[in-house]
Amino acid sequence: MAQIQTITLPAKTSTILVNGTGQRVWIQGQSFYLGGSDVNSHNGILIHGNDNLIDLGNVAFGETIYAFSKHENTITVFYYKTAF
Repeated sequence: MAQIQTITLPAKTSTILVNGTGQRVWIQGQSFYLGGSDVNSHNGILIHGNDNLIDLGNVAFGETIYAFSKHENTITVFYYKTAF
């Protein structure tokens, strides 16, 4: 079963999207950028399309992924526990 979190990205502001806990993470949202704490439209990885689920894999404990959007945006984050 997944834990689901909805994150609202304010326009033109780097926002924490995922705090790593070792769980598998999938994200879904419209156009936005992923990166570090200084992510913006010039240095981030562009994610585009609201119907696509993007698999970020297992996000390591202590790793933080930030998101940036040119316009207010909503991102859904799905956390899954994986068996070892």
